[in-house]
Amino acid sequence: MRVCLFTPTFLPSVGGAELAGDRILRGLQSRGHEVQVVCQDHGEPGELPYPVTRYKRPPAQHLWPELLSKHLVRTHRKQAFDLVLAFYGYPTGYAASRVKDKLGVKLVVSARGADLYPNFHALRKPRVKATIRAGYRGADRIISLSDWLDERLREVAGPDLPTIDRVLNGINLEAFDRELESASVMESPFDLTPGKYVLHLARVGPVKRQDLAVAAVTKLADTFRSHGMKYVFVGQGETLEGLCQQVETAGLGDVVYFLGRQTGATKHWLLKHAHGFVTTSREEGMPNAVIEAIVAGLPVLASDIGPHRELMGLTKAGWTFRFPDVDDLAAQLIRILDDDLSGYRDAAKCCRQMFSLDTMIDGYERSLQAALDG
Repeated sequence: MRVCLFTPTFLPSVGGAELAGDRILRGLQSRGHEVQVVCQDHGEPGELPYPVTRYKRPPAQHLWPELLSKHLVRTHRKQAFDLVLAFYGYPTGYAASRVKDKLGVKLVVSARGADLYPNFHALRKPRVKATIRAGYRGADRIISLSDWLDERLREVAGPDLPTIDRVLNGINLEAFDRELESASVMESPFDLTPGKYVLHLARVGPVKRQDLAVAAVTKLADTFRSHGMKYVFVGQGETLEGLCQQVETAGLGDVVYFLGRQTGATKHWLLKHAHGFVTTSREEGMPNAVIEAIVAGLPVLASDIGPHRELMGLTKAGWTFRFPDVDDLAAQLIRILDDDLSGYRDAAKCCRQMFSLDTMIDGYERSLQAALDG
């Protein structure tokens, strides 16, 4: 197969979709498929083993999303492909659906979540709802990450949709385990004691609702201090300054740490040595950070949104709090500090294989081939 990933954002931007896109392409390439990327220009990602074509985001994209189609047409002339794997129905899925017949290619749209969130900011703009609907309905097949996304697809785009394939996000378990093993013997890169901190790893933004965690830790500050525990935020984003101010106002400088963005060895050290993991997101598709925490064997406390409930049900590796109830979040945080969490850790270790990279690549390969054969 000759596959073109068409996505709004890509490396060097680092998020769940960007990392998944790179893993999918590398996995398909390792199996002998030709791969390339067409994406918005977010800077140079460094050396990649496949070609990347970048374009400038057009003004008023919501009014004329079909303008993005020209970038696929130009790329196809230079390096032909058999099918487009579009991340999201809007704007890329819709733009690809406008030219797939002209190019003689198939289209598989991967529903990642953002354009299907009930609070998606662009829904207030003209044409966006109709474009999302048309983007998914114009696909030959759809790949979904969760039951919740299946439901949202039908709510937003209607019941008469192309075939929906389920493919969970995956990671390279062998490489991940090597990183964890290396982290187990390295000296602490931070002023943290192994096993004496709760980890909160996510992009810092409105959707992630880290402010709820700060509010809950404020209620439990003395409990954290008496247990010698810290609450550690890892990530960067547009609400970080406000979050830091919230911590300063609450006098939590000795309890709450901000470590910024961490990758590689330092991130794996944090995953290896954390006591537990917390996520407070308002909306998710299928969160990679939570999957990595589970694969690392961490008990997870998560907001009770659909994808989190699904993950906790599949893995039994954690439990949820009533979002956005700060009092309930605080009550559940006490469980992390006081309860025996060994059952959750054992469950996390038992379910790792469902998140393997090979399993994910198998799923994408089957779906893409089915679109070609159909």
